[in-house]
Amino acid sequence: MLQGGQKIDRIHGNTSGLTKSDLKNLLRIYKRKIPQDHLVTLEFTRTLLAFSKELQKTITTFIDRKGKIRFVFIGEPCDFPFEKLLGRRRRAKYRLRGFRAVRTNLKGSGLTNSDLATLANERLDLVASVSSGQNGSAGRFEYANLVPPDGENHAKWEISKFSDVGRININLEQEISGIEQSLRSAFFKNGGKENREGVILVGFSTKFRYLAEKSLEELNSLALSAEKVVLDKMVQIRKNVDPRYLVGRGKLKEIVLHAKHLGADTIIFDTELTPAQANAIGEESGLDIMDRSQLIIQIFAKHAKTNEGKIQARLAEFQYNLPRLKGKGTAFSQLGGGIGTRGPGEKKLEQERRNIRKQIEQLEKQIDSLCRRREHTRKNRRTSMIPTLSFIGYTNVGKSTLFNRLTKSSIVTQDKLFSTLNPTTRRVMLPGGKHVLMTDTVGFISKLPKELINAFRATLEEIGEADLLLHVADASDPEVREKIDSVIKIVESMEFEDIPSILVFNKVDQADADTQAALRETFPETPFVSARNGRDFRELLLYIEKFVEETDADAKLRNSNLEKELKGSFSPPLLHSSL
Repeated sequence: MLQGGQKIDRIHGNTSGLTKSDLKNLLRIYKRKIPQDHLVTLEFTRTLLAFSKELQKTITTFIDRKGKIRFVFIGEPCDFPFEKLLGRRRRAKYRLRGFRAVRTNLKGSGLTNSDLATLANERLDLVASVSSGQNGSAGRFEYANLVPPDGENHAKWEISKFSDVGRININLEQEISGIEQSLRSAFFKNGGKENREGVILVGFSTKFRYLAEKSLEELNSLALSAEKVVLDKMVQIRKNVDPRYLVGRGKLKEIVLHAKHLGADTIIFDTELTPAQANAIGEESGLDIMDRSQLIIQIFAKHAKTNEGKIQARLAEFQYNLPRLKGKGTAFSQLGGGIGTRGPGEKKLEQERRNIRKQIEQLEKQIDSLCRRREHTRKNRRTSMIPTLSFIGYTNVGKSTLFNRLTKSSIVTQDKLFSTLNPTTRRVMLPGGKHVLMTDTVGFISKLPKELINAFRATLEEIGEADLLLHVADASDPEVREKIDSVIKIVESMEFEDIPSILVFNKVDQADADTQAALRETFPETPFVSARNGRDFRELLLYIEKFVEETDADAKLRNSNLEKELKGSFSPPLLHSSL
């Protein structure tokens, strides 16, 4: 508690049953000062144990690096309200908190598992336990400190034990400096970055591990596309979904402990979390929590460069976040009033929800307007009688590079997922002299968030208006067949399956001979090209031209049959009477 900028000493924790005299006596602990290079002193531990034995309660003290007692807490370290009293722990990702916890243990059992978990979760300098000796003086003493992550050694801490306090012979300043230096070295060795978000990826399935691992590899690519640093990946298989913590509370604690040990900022789950799960996991972990849908939406927002793309990405973000908006602490329990509110009784959280709904409504109107403009453009194209061809495919299969080659354009291409968001249309002349309009569109991905499908409907409508779909697949991708199926399912879900489509394998230059042979055997009529070096482009254009001519012929036949049906449905007298 602060008053006039100064901290007022008080006794924290479970003070029930303590008298005013007890509390007054306990405040004397704050007057103790420990030399900076000492972990504890004999006098300090004796005082602490005396109070603990008298009250028959565990006492934990939190000491800063100057040796000042900052907090006296009745209870175990794991129950201390760290965020409330010390704030969020993050400074540099490999740095410790700058506090050590020293607790009493009347049972003489030393450090507990919860003590060690608290050390790791809160990045304490040290956690120590002092037990009473036979004559009532300070006896057995233990302390634990974090050790750097090591691929071979999974230990997160090491414990040092002393038969009595008088045998402690460490220089605390040097000890902590050495620990932080080793943690720093390990952090960068494991791929950590000072100014980049470090993440742990968590795969989950109620079926088969290999399915979870395959999906996790795609999540890894998504994370890299979002410029995050992947520190590690974990998979959990269980029979049922935990409605509160998804993976179960025990497994979650294990994941969180590992994430904090590596210095991660965020845990990303390879499934969509319910709002309740996201909130519960966030509160339990103290870390930032994301799911696959949120990551994909974040990538769309990051890659949106045009006003049109930004509008659509913002709508998806708002629609995703609205049901997950939840206040924490006192900041969201305060009452708000003033312009734009229902009155002084409206809570700030409710006001924020209302503001988001208004912004969603405004963005929906802007996208509807965008849809109308796009429809007008497509109408003009239809009157020109030029066939339209839309590129579709899984994200990062090289659609934009292929589009640039075929249309001699210069759309920015990157080896990242969802680098293309806005559709681009160009006119191309086929070998026989016929012109077509080619449109590059956004890539697909499995488990595409419904918020994105709605927000990017103006973009996706371009696909629905095409005369022909050019389905581009990556010949070098080991999962190419599964991804072809995923694209087909997405097209069907958007009810575009009636549009003729042709399959094209790109990146043939990156596929080995055996892979090419297997694909050519399965897809004997499918063209294989390399957008990077222009290989077999003329064959592809001839293939497209053949399909366009067949599509034109089918369209003319359908129109002819339709005219006959229409003529047959009206009687001659009615036709004459209308003239």
